[in-house]
Amino acid sequence: METCSLITAAMSIGFLARSLVKMAANNAVLNRLEQKGAEADQVIEYLKQQVALLKEKAILQASLREEKKLRVENAKLKKEIEGLKQELIQAEIQNGVKHIPVPSSGTISTASFSEDLPQPTPVTSSSSGPKDQIKGESEEKKKKEKAEKKGQKREKKQQPPAAGSDDSRSMDVSRLDLRVGCIISAKNHPDADSLYVEEVEVGEANPRTVVSGLVKHVPLEQMQNRMVVLLCNLKPAKMRGVVSQAMVMCASSPEKVEILAPPSGAVPGERITFEGFPGEPEKELNPKKKIWEQIQPDLHTNDQCIATYKGVPFEVKGKGVCRAQTMASSGIK
Repeated sequence: METCSLITAAMSIGFLARSLVKMAANNAVLNRLEQKGAEADQVIEYLKQQVALLKEKAILQASLREEKKLRVENAKLKKEIEGLKQELIQAEIQNGVKHIPVPSSGTISTASFSEDLPQPTPVTSSSSGPKDQIKGESEEKKKKEKAEKKGQKREKKQQPPAAGSDDSRSMDVSRLDLRVGCIISAKNHPDADSLYVEEVEVGEANPRTVVSGLVKHVPLEQMQNRMVVLLCNLKPAKMRGVVSQAMVMCASSPEKVEILAPPSGAVPGERITFEGFPGEPEKELNPKKKIWEQIQPDLHTNDQCIATYKGVPFEVKGKGVCRAQTMASSGIK
């Protein structure tokens, strides 16, 4: 009996030991799993931080690229604006608008202003009406300033134009840039039935484009390779979509028009001169001053069909005079 009890007790102890061993093993596995889970959470958190950093970096790079692109575009726009500004200034200068250079900020000082401005006179206090005294002084200042301004205006009016300026030059034919030209080619204007478009050699690097209303007066075949007299310093003007850079000079009446012919042997680019009217022509005639409109009425052909200004022939030095074919005593334009 005792032996059986001992065996049973041993078996129970063995079973209990095995159970304890299994439980210990399970606890170790659980501990490892918990440890792995904690490590996994740390890895996930790290990955989340990396993803956020990558997003921020991508946004920063995109903004830097956009900023660089905007800087380049701003630089281009600034350059274009500066170019347009210079073109506007040149156009205004050509149209007679005077430009006064603006002094730099470094050259302007408060001292210069204080020198130009009248200094306030000290006001002494007195028992009888200080306000009336100040008011009287301010009125006197205003009167003095008005008198000074009137004096300056009178001086400006009385000053004669500077020697050599455009206004001091006499209004005569020497202001016109008249040259010998050769029509290289002529064709009908694409948008105007009464106009020709010509390419004219005038002794420059490139021929000039000229638009002429000669369709009703000169056949197209007679326009080809023709020597002409050209007015070269008119302001370029667009005529039905084509910019004309000069004008073909013609003897003209209400019924008839003839192209003026240079003398035989004349070469494209040679100047047309007038005895007794020296001087260099204007670079470009200012439309506002109406120079061409004032000179043109004195241009005529004489009774021998020779082109003249106030009776003085259109002449190419050493070559001869310019003339119309048949039109005598006619206007020229």
